[in-house]
Amino acid sequence: VGKQHFTSLYSPAREKAFTKRNITAAWAACGLFPFNPDRVLRLTPKPPAQSTIPRADKIRVGSCYQDEAPQTPVTPVSVEGLTSLHSLIKQDAHTLDGTSIPRLERHVQKLVDAAQISFAERALHNQNQMLTGMNNEAKVRRSTKALKLGEAKVMSFEDIEAARAARAVKDAIQIKGKGKRGRKRKMARAVKEAVKGRRKRGRKRKSAAQEADEPEPEVARLVYTPVPWRAPIARMI
Repeated sequence: VGKQHFTSLYSPAREKAFTKRNITAAWAACGLFPFNPDRVLRLTPKPPAQSTIPRADKIRVGSCYQDEAPQTPVTPVSVEGLTSLHSLIKQDAHTLDGTSIPRLERHVQKLVDAAQISFAERALHNQNQMLTGMNNEAKVRRSTKALKLGEAKVMSFEDIEAARAARAVKDAIQIKGKGKRGRKRKMARAVKEAVKGRRKRGRKRKSAAQEADEPEPEVARLVYTPVPWRAPIARMI
């Protein structure tokens, strides 16, 4: 029986059993409240005045087993019962013919061995099934997440269902809140990346403007001044 089934069965049973009338009747039956020892002693059996152990000279000896009528044995349902039946068969086999007794004993022994093996296998099979069921239940219990539904108190099955529903609503709200937080974080990251990109672009533009504003270095220019033309003059030697 699982915890849920136990709770569903225990709660109505507790309400029916633990009533004021039943509790008062139990205390009164024990003679505690109101205090009345005679009520308990009145129902207690009194010890015998004389010893009931028979004396040896007064024991009557009954008839022997051989004089009694044979009774039909009960079909055994366990190894002990089958062993007892085997002992009875062996006792009865002594009254048969000498040539058939060994054969009868061998056949009966084969039957007993087969029955013992069958009962042993059946017991092992039932034990394995029980252990398998316990193992499966333990696996499910370990894999299930423990839920704290409230403080320690006596809860009915309806209280557990209501607490479980409230916990499910609370978990759903938390999951939605986590999703919104994730969206906010993604938006914040996107905004930060956009701001960083704008800053980098601004820096590049500033550097380009500075390069454009800087004056170009002066280059020395060669100026050719024209010389006036003169006619050639012959020298006299």
